[in-house]
Amino acid sequence: MQVKCKWCKEKGEKEKMVCEETQTKNKNKNGTYKMIRKYFHADCHSSHLEDAEFKKRESDELKNLYDFLLELHGFKQLDARMLEKIQDLRNGSVKINGKKYKKYKEGVSYSLMLQTYQAIRSKLDYILRNQNLNNEWNQFSYLFGTMVKNINQVSSYNAKNKTAERKVNENKRTDIEVEVTKKRTVEKKDELDISEFL
Repeated sequence: MQVKCKWCKEKGEKEKMVCEETQTKNKNKNGTYKMIRKYFHADCHSSHLEDAEFKKRESDELKNLYDFLLELHGFKQLDARMLEKIQDLRNGSVKINGKKYKKYKEGVSYSLMLQTYQAIRSKLDYILRNQNLNNEWNQFSYLFGTMVKNINQVSSYNAKNKTAERKVNENKRTDIEVEVTKKRTVEKKDELDISEFL
């Protein structure tokens, strides 16, 4: 029997495919829970797992950034325009002649955005105290723009740190055991030496 691979959409023999089963909340007539089965080729399954891990990591990073922004601004939630602005920076989307060209995860990572916000926190607090930003959107946009201007500094700082760490790791001296051998020297009497007779 042939089944379709959930990743590449090509059919393959069921016996040769990897099956992922997840339990649903619905029950069968006999009282057991219904199962959702997804089939993958072996190499497609590893790609699927890598993709799932990437999406989980992205989700965690976005949640950390979201929580930080709520705390920074004192908002209850970020509206759709704010999230769209964050997503556009993450994806690397650009506007040309008023038309947006969307990309997928080619821009700045959520963790770098968060790191930049944290690095310039004192500057952002100063702006919030002294600027007259009359609504949430203006406040978010101003601070977001400030963060974007400082991303290159934080990124270059991270790159320098990685380079320095790599050099330190390369230059670490490993303990080298030195084997010392002591040669026994036997003093030979010089036959012409007359010091004993004196």
